[in-house]
Amino acid sequence: MIEFKDVSKSFKGFVAVKGVTCEIRDGEIFGLLGPNGAGKTTLIMTMATVYRPSKGEVVVNGHSASAEPDSVKSLIGISFQDPKYDRILSAREILEWHGKVTGVEKPLRDKRIDEILEKFGLTAEAKKRTWTLSGGTKKKIENAKVFVQRPKIAVFDEPTAYLDVPSRLMVWDMIDGLRDEGSTVVLATNMMDEADRMSDRVGIMNRGEMVQVGDPTKLKGSLRGRDVIEMKLDVPIPELAGEVSKVEEVREARFEGDTLKVVLSNGRGLLPHMINVVTAKGGKVQSVNLKEPSLEDVFLYYTGMKLS
Repeated sequence: MIEFKDVSKSFKGFVAVKGVTCEIRDGEIFGLLGPNGAGKTTLIMTMATVYRPSKGEVVVNGHSASAEPDSVKSLIGISFQDPKYDRILSAREILEWHGKVTGVEKPLRDKRIDEILEKFGLTAEAKKRTWTLSGGTKKKIENAKVFVQRPKIAVFDEPTAYLDVPSRLMVWDMIDGLRDEGSTVVLATNMMDEADRMSDRVGIMNRGEMVQVGDPTKLKGSLRGRDVIEMKLDVPIPELAGEVSKVEEVREARFEGDTLKVVLSNGRGLLPHMINVVTAKGGKVQSVNLKEPSLEDVFLYYTGMKLS
């Protein structure tokens, strides 16, 4: 659906995006994960024809973003990181205008607007000037523009910033719904849990570069030897650390107080075996905790930096 071919973008000598090559597949949710300033928004704006690449090419559904910008624009709807609309207008006026200019017929437009305002809990505030509303409410309206449009390619830049937990979960479900209806979704976020929960594949960006692309589960699974099993015993048995270390997948085993901490690969699969090894040597396990690698660990592994 979307191809980035060695795309770079510079602003007055500052390189915001550096040689990005990747593809976004039709019908998937593709997460762009990285800290603020990583180049996520610049990459999105280049895809959406707001910026022309300084180098390389973006192809959207077979159309060059540089040579055929109108064809590309017709496919895309964007929820910006910071709301982009006239704040003198009301929520309903904004959604009405956006639906009209993106070609949604009036009967369907009115139906979608009513449904979305109700879903976001904004029916009572629909006629208020948006400059009077809270940051979270303004963000809901920005997201709602895309849900009214329902484009072929839906782009969300930090869609749950400023939102409370129930609203975040609702937006996630609505984005899932867009994908289920046939939209390809690009989700830019600096929230690890959001990228992990939402993305079919994730592209990790840092300092303008696309560092790694893949399925979140497979990316986490690629960090072999980074699972941690913590077994709290009633009484520590020091020799158990040496016994557990004999298992091939174990990198390290040590006691921290009365807790045996085991660093290994495939912790989920080996957890029963670890418990059996301990109990066979007289250990009485009071509690067990398994920690698997997170996308934060993946980001740290590939960039040498923490995400936040």
